[in-house]
Amino acid sequence: MTAAMPPGTRTGDRPPRHRAPRHRCRRVLLPALALGLGTLALAGTAQAAGGCAGKPTRVEQMICTDPDVSALDGELKALFDRIEDETNGIDGETGQVSDPFGADHARWREQVRDACRDTACLKRVYTARIAEVRRTWSQALSDAPPSQQPASSRHPGSRHYVNVRFGFSVDVPGDLVAEPPPDNGDGQAYHSADGSLHLTVSGLIDAAEEGLKSFVASDQKACLRQPPEYLVRKPDWIVFSCTTATGLLYQKTLLQGGRGGAFISLRIRYPASEQARWNAAVAMASKSLRLTGASDPK
Repeated sequence: MTAAMPPGTRTGDRPPRHRAPRHRCRRVLLPALALGLGTLALAGTAQAAGGCAGKPTRVEQMICTDPDVSALDGELKALFDRIEDETNGIDGETGQVSDPFGADHARWREQVRDACRDTACLKRVYTARIAEVRRTWSQALSDAPPSQQPASSRHPGSRHYVNVRFGFSVDVPGDLVAEPPPDNGDGQAYHSADGSLHLTVSGLIDAAEEGLKSFVASDQKACLRQPPEYLVRKPDWIVFSCTTATGLLYQKTLLQGGRGGAFISLRIRYPASEQARWNAAVAMASKSLRLTGASDPK
């Protein structure tokens, strides 16, 4: 990972890249067993009391016959469905299946849940798993397209930045130090007082008409793991975060105006050892980044 680049270093019209062939992406429909919740399709106390259909395993029998555990199972299933909808799919260029959460959840089912011998154990592991999923995969549970984001209500202690040239805004922690803005007005860079966190938000014209995915792919090359640990792709925005050679990188890029329009990118870099310290700052900036609808990037 290189040091955070001030917005001025990625401005203007970049030299055209070779455009990779475009392929349509399609969703992967997972079988029910991928849920890590067995073959249960139960919800609520009424069905829990009625027993399991088919030939449930020992653990599934305990789940579906205990109302409390069945309710926890239903809550976890709802979280799973939401996260899978955001993170699971097929890479349109490589054809490889990308299902980071499904693989993680399968490991939990086999190594943790299925090791339980009684319902007390199941209640403990389900409660812990739900808390872990909400914490670790919060981006998939909260990210929404810019068009669906409400106007920022200003986070306490935050600084609101508005970019007139590219028509976007974002909230950043108020204690970050603002660096001198670039002359072309494409964005703004910030860093923490101790220099551990670097945050840049900027716009760039898609002069080469390379498209959103190709643009973001160049930044993903810094990730040690491919695909990145967290990756969400939508037609008009992409979010990813990963471990790089020198720390963590979080990036959210919005597409403004379709192919040939502009890219609005938020990049945050910080040491892996300080993830807990900066989690709130990353969430604030990511959730508040939105298009304002007025721009003049030319």
